[in-house]
Amino acid sequence: MEKIEKEITLFGKYLKKIKASQSKIADVIGIKSKRISLLSTEETASPYADEFYKIIYIANHQAGLEEESFYEAIDEIFPNLPQIDLLAEFKDLSPEAQLFKKYTQKQGDIEEKLGIAPGKISKYFGNKNKRALAIEIISFAKGMALDILEVFKAVYGKIGEIECNPLPSPAVLNERVNNIYQYIDAYNQSDVLNMITNMADTIVFVNISNNQPTMQLEGIDEFKKQATEAISYFSHRQQTIISMTHRPNSTEIIVDYKAIAAVDFPNEIKKGDEIKLRGKSIFKFSQEGKIIELRDVS
Repeated sequence: MEKIEKEITLFGKYLKKIKASQSKIADVIGIKSKRISLLSTEETASPYADEFYKIIYIANHQAGLEEESFYEAIDEIFPNLPQIDLLAEFKDLSPEAQLFKKYTQKQGDIEEKLGIAPGKISKYFGNKNKRALAIEIISFAKGMALDILEVFKAVYGKIGEIECNPLPSPAVLNERVNNIYQYIDAYNQSDVLNMITNMADTIVFVNISNNQPTMQLEGIDEFKKQATEAISYFSHRQQTIISMTHRPNSTEIIVDYKAIAAVDFPNEIKKGDEIKLRGKSIFKFSQEGKIIELRDVS
């Protein structure tokens, strides 16, 4: 008799892609393997927010992936997520008014904009055991321009201590620091050759804005071409490192960014406008110390 293979959901495809072990995930977070299997094979089984967060976070960790992969998982599992801006109608208000509006919108308005059943949010107030779906929390956080992973951490707590690889030796970390500062200094001086001097030929560059990838390049030639073109966009630009966090295979920096636009941009920034923002860059390193991936997040 021919064996009939189960269908696989986008949730299941993601776990399969990163070679996740359902039993190993279950051992860490206390969610039964049967439930993870159901989410992986049954289209009508929608993951709750808490279990989605725990399963994907642990699966990525066990696969040796960085935290940023959590956002990639969201994009792959929910490819048709509505692009809803819950703050769009308040853009013309003062910064103070936008702040208050961000956190005082009417419950009914939010439900209508997100397509949530009327009155459903009220059920979370009256029943402590009522659980939100992952797509509801993700859509709300995204619509409010919040960091989705940080929202999950704030609501469900940080995942407990996880066994992980140790940090490299101080000598290796010092080399990373030197390479990162060289890159930033070269960036500030528009010196493309020194920007790429410590990059691998296979460098991957990803730019992420408001939790959405806006550019992805592969290979040193593509990166060099883009970096050279970007010089003409600004009459002045300056990155200042505010903090630095080391992980086994990567280092994350928080930067203050200032620039003067030399051209008009599609997002209403005009030539001569001053740009100020705080963002982060994540440098991933090979065992030889080369930068193999750079993610700019703002």
